[in-house]
Amino acid sequence: MRRLICILLVLVLLPVCSLAEEARKVFREEETDPFPEDAQLLTLTVCPLLGADCMLLTYGEHSMLVDVGKETQTKTVLEMLQNAGVESVESFFSTHPHGDHIGGLIPLIEGGLQVGTFYTVFPHDYVERKTAKHYMRDTLRLLAEKEIPVVDLKTGDTVPFGDVKLTVIRMPDELINPRRNCNEMSAMLKVEYGDCSLLLTADVEPTVVSQLLFAENYDLKVDILKYPHHGISYIRQEFLDNADPEYVFFTHSASDTKRAQRFLARNGYTWMNFATWGPIICKTDGKKWTVRQDILPDFENYARNYKFPQ
Repeated sequence: MRRLICILLVLVLLPVCSLAEEARKVFREEETDPFPEDAQLLTLTVCPLLGADCMLLTYGEHSMLVDVGKETQTKTVLEMLQNAGVESVESFFSTHPHGDHIGGLIPLIEGGLQVGTFYTVFPHDYVERKTAKHYMRDTLRLLAEKEIPVVDLKTGDTVPFGDVKLTVIRMPDELINPRRNCNEMSAMLKVEYGDCSLLLTADVEPTVVSQLLFAENYDLKVDILKYPHHGISYIRQEFLDNADPEYVFFTHSASDTKRAQRFLARNGYTWMNFATWGPIICKTDGKKWTVRQDILPDFENYARNYKFPQ
């Protein structure tokens, strides 16, 4: 009788397990079949920078840099572009004009990198009062000299990128104020291709995310989430519940990210990657994602023995 009950339980649970596996979209590269040779892939490459953001989106002939790190990190950014086979960048999306997100653009352009279009959500006269350098002003001056077009975006706008949908998500326009914190006004970018999606969250703060959750026309559900603000700030439970990602990555890893890691661990996340360990590469054909990280030699032992805080 006991054996019969066990068999019945297995038969009942098998369809559930099968359904759960079918519903999964994000896989480590080594645990799933390769994409078909003729598949048109969207790729996100997360650059290995310390305390800064730089990500590269590629799709066919299309390429976009989302932020570009600090002035001192251009060598690493150029290595990422070279490894991705990108000689010139079709567009640059600036989430906000902090030095750790936009500081590297001027030396890259002055060094010869070709940029087709610059996208921004910030006023051209915006001045960050907490820093001695006015990155927005200086960047726009160089763009004008190089005759690189500047396109202003607002909440809900989409950016052309082949078959990929890129949507700007930012705090409601009526709440934008030059005196507000720059991070609060930064722009997230939702990336959608086929049935797959990810959210690049810039440095958004918890209060802003709460406002977005109650705003209309914002679907924050995604497969992959970049943890906001390098993992330094926290995110609220309702944001994680609404986004409901399968996989979360950090653009930074240090002692001040432990709280964020513990928060994710309490919510069942045991698979996370830190871009400081090495470039993170996410690829999708619109049906599933594969993720791999190329660990840098200096971080091999550290990454191998690292235990996420509980």
